[in-house]
Amino acid sequence: MRKTKNRNTDIYRTLKDEIAVKNYPDGEILPTDMQYAERFQVSRPTVARAMQRLQREGVVGRKAGYGTYVIKPKTPNVSGKELTLGLLIPALGETEIFEPICGQIANLADAHNFTLLWGGSGTIQNRGVNLAIQQAHKYIAKKVDGVFFTPLELSPEAAKQNRLIISMFAKAGIPVVLLDSDIISSPKMSGYDRIGINNIEAGFVMASHLVEQGCKKIAFVTRRHIASTVHMRLIGAREAILQAGLEHDKMEEIIIEGSEDEFVRGTDLSQFDGLICCNDALAAPLLVELDKIGVSIPEDMKIAAFDDVRYASLIKTPLTSYRQPCVDIGTAAVETMVSRIKHPEMAARAVRVQGNLVVRESTGVSD
Repeated sequence: MRKTKNRNTDIYRTLKDEIAVKNYPDGEILPTDMQYAERFQVSRPTVARAMQRLQREGVVGRKAGYGTYVIKPKTPNVSGKELTLGLLIPALGETEIFEPICGQIANLADAHNFTLLWGGSGTIQNRGVNLAIQQAHKYIAKKVDGVFFTPLELSPEAAKQNRLIISMFAKAGIPVVLLDSDIISSPKMSGYDRIGINNIEAGFVMASHLVEQGCKKIAFVTRRHIASTVHMRLIGAREAILQAGLEHDKMEEIIIEGSEDEFVRGTDLSQFDGLICCNDALAAPLLVELDKIGVSIPEDMKIAAFDDVRYASLIKTPLTSYRQPCVDIGTAAVETMVSRIKHPEMAARAVRVQGNLVVRESTGVSD
């Protein structure tokens, strides 16, 4: 294992050095993985892992049917000065999808000539409103050049506090790129750039999958004061139910107020044969509680969610989930921030990256 890992690193370093020394034009097509495998006398997967590392760092791009191509380092402004960008991600350590997103943003720091400051605060239960505002004040004092912000949620005051934080940055003249969700309720859009998946499509795909698996009455399970993205997923899911022509043509929205244990024991779910949860963080403990009271998944009920975090495939009944393309989100966020800094007058953009459905046993079909 150690030898294979070292070969990955050797190939990665060799190719990175070659790309830098040979000064390839932007977009130059590189040899195929198979050609590199023959050159280095290794397997194709070994080369692919090295290439994926170069891709994460923004050295190369890879496109199906096209090949691997060189990405020239770009400076974010005319002067070429190093920028300072900040992350403002509430509950960063407990919100799994944002770790790889932020990791990809950090990977691109050298290629785009910026220093990245990390700011994550609070927990899932307490989203760290005051800590987020304190962090915003720190970024303003440091005169950062831009901030990546994930809006607060799961609090009655979240919307108000999000507007406050945004107004602080606006007053200081600091551009903001929103990750995942907007600061206002859907389907309205704020005047800020936002990077994320097409949540209406994600909800539509998920509900359509459950219908294909034989579900006749599906509920959408969420929490109060959830991110605006979840409401878009519900819209997409309801459209799928409508198009399927089911008798139950308006999907019921169920809001969990307390713990998953209290919800399962105090709610009659027998009328439903399918549940769509707002995210994996809600679905996983819900699966555990349903199992405790003897509900067989997927025989009695099929369950699906969103994000495809690491533990989705590791729980007792692996969870069907809509995967967030975290690396692509991070890359798009950096590119959008660079454009925003260079062209502050441009119209706000909602950049949608393509996610995909990962089917597992919780809906009756395994990988």
